[in-house]
Amino acid sequence: MATNANEDKVFRINNSLCHFSRNGAYLAIAFQANLLIKDVETLDTCQSFVFVDVIQYMEWSTNSEYILCANIKRAIVQVYSIHCPQWKCKLIEGSAGLQSVTWSPDSRHIFTIADFNIQLSIWNLEQQTVSYIQNVKSSSFDKLRFSLNGERLAVIVTEAGQDTVEIYKTKNWKISRVSTTN
Repeated sequence: MATNANEDKVFRINNSLCHFSRNGAYLAIAFQANLLIKDVETLDTCQSFVFVDVIQYMEWSTNSEYILCANIKRAIVQVYSIHCPQWKCKLIEGSAGLQSVTWSPDSRHIFTIADFNIQLSIWNLEQQTVSYIQNVKSSSFDKLRFSLNGERLAVIVTEAGQDTVEIYKTKNWKISRVSTTN
């Protein structure tokens, strides 16, 4: 009886940090500070990356070209390219701390929310710039809403007890409209 060689593979992982890429071609496995990218068909390692600390969170970009890893406690995010392994990007939220991190729908920007909702940082990977939205109402990224074409972002901001909905153009992250909520 023939056996499949892949049936016997066992991988060590951190806190269930084992995720398929969005296109289904890769499997990312995090163990301690190591990130392995496996080919789904063969389970062979395609790429191997070393993070600066223990990986606490990871997420694939929507186009499956990049993967981000984060250590929330140390407020560090690193981004790796699957097809260009020598490229990497390191983001440090700084003294504001890091509450959460996620990709934008265009796979060119990363959002980080600082502790206590002080600010939402929008990191542009292509231009290597960062934009900020101050006083975000919620620390949950499911509260951010993009238009269907991805050209606008709506976010609830609170200042002095007053909530407003701010609409931003995603091409330059400039505010285009403000609406007060009741």
